[in-house]
Amino acid sequence: MRIFAESPACTVTSRLILMGNANSNAAFRPDYSILENPSRHHVFADAMNSGKKFLISKEELGNDSGKGECLYDVCPRWKSMGWTDAGSLVGCFTNIFRMLGQAPSHDISCLLYERLVLPFSKNMLQFLQPFGSSFLFATERERSIYCEEKPPGLFETVESNSSVIEDAPYHGLLSNTEKDNLEQHLERLYLSCWQSDVLRLRAVLAEKTWISFDLDDTLHEFRRASGAATTKVLEGISKRYGTAMSALKNEYTRILKEKASNSFSDGKTSFQYRKKRSTSVLAHFSIPLDAVFIEELLESYEDTLVKSLELKCGALSLLSAIKDMGKKVAIMTEGPQDAQERTIQALGISQYVDFLATTNHFRLTKTSGLFSAVLGHLGISAGDIAYIGDNEQRDMRPAMGEGIFAVHLAESKHVCLNSFPPQVNTLRKLEYIICSSSPC
Repeated sequence: MRIFAESPACTVTSRLILMGNANSNAAFRPDYSILENPSRHHVFADAMNSGKKFLISKEELGNDSGKGECLYDVCPRWKSMGWTDAGSLVGCFTNIFRMLGQAPSHDISCLLYERLVLPFSKNMLQFLQPFGSSFLFATERERSIYCEEKPPGLFETVESNSSVIEDAPYHGLLSNTEKDNLEQHLERLYLSCWQSDVLRLRAVLAEKTWISFDLDDTLHEFRRASGAATTKVLEGISKRYGTAMSALKNEYTRILKEKASNSFSDGKTSFQYRKKRSTSVLAHFSIPLDAVFIEELLESYEDTLVKSLELKCGALSLLSAIKDMGKKVAIMTEGPQDAQERTIQALGISQYVDFLATTNHFRLTKTSGLFSAVLGHLGISAGDIAYIGDNEQRDMRPAMGEGIFAVHLAESKHVCLNSFPPQVNTLRKLEYIICSSSPC
């Protein structure tokens, strides 16, 4: 809202629908008059008279009276003040789509923010307008909430920052189960706004005999699992020899970057790689290379890694759906062959995988010929296969360089189905796109 308020083409208001009749004696319910005839609504007229091209309205449509949502001065932030479950968010967004479907005007449609095009300038990212002062409000009640009352906690983030925060850290409040719950309930509604692009992408993928994937951080939470395993090993070293964890982590990161530069294409086993990294850390700090202790570190790494393995949300369902369509599944990934074989077994997806190709087995990195080698090994052409991966440099570019149709899994970004390559941010969305039995 603050970004829109900085644009000379926009003005911002709040809750025209939910609070439209809050000052009347009528029963409290949504007021659709702004949708029926915008030009007769005074806020719309004020916006047009001031030379604005867009009127942006913030709406909160949670309606669970059991939680008392309609009793709050302003609907609360999720995960605080009572919104402690994913069901609250599901109910709110379902309500938004229900409202759009029931709106009296036939000219109302759902416009996704990813597809919203406005005149833009960099000045919009610097908040020069005091929050709320430049808004247009339908009621005195709304103006007082934003400009005078400012309920505790509600506007803390927008008032404490003078510009857009870059690379804001993930809040970490959602478990994978909650994420998948949201996807299952809301993604068909969301993808319905991309319907023509969904149908086009579905048709392209339907032609493929093989659907292939990267493994680490595409089908499972590799960084999380390997991070836990690494921390366990370094804690063991720190506890025995008193070396600071921060120093151990810095050195391990340096060694990992150096040793992994060949993408494990020199044919060693995972245990050989891990032993080399551990001994390199010990040697750097002049710690004795005790064979028994090193073996304990290797066992600790493997045990922690396996216990920490977790599939990405929707991965199992997507793989199952692909196999039900009669297609074959390949995994083309970096890493030691033995470790990746154990990984797909531990994740419970080995029965869905027809072929596993690693940089370790083929002695080729993704950027030096792995994709071409796999095509030759399988006896197929680039047109027979699609590839899904999370890394633009190591997945998208080399795959597309071989003529393979690729889909970018970019979890931290928005969906863009009409880009090249198409971009999704969850595997559950990809399942709903690829499977005709999951209409949007």
